Amino acid sequence: MNSFDRQQMLSALILVVIVLFVSAGAPFGVRWRRELRLAAIVVFFIGLAAALIDIFFWWIGRDL
Repeated sequence: MNSFDRQQMLSALILVVIVLFVSAGAPFGVRWRRELRLAAIVVFFIGLAAALIDIFFWWIGRDL
């Protein structure tokens, strides 16, 4: 996977987190508020782990 694909993947994960948090606060999301927030947190940590792994491999000079 080249760097452009990884950047698009991380951008997509960020957008998913934003959409989940916004929908958790919307009036139609009252019933699913806790689940939406939990999903947003889980997706955030997946994106964070992916970014840190990418940074680590960049730092040691290897490409995934």
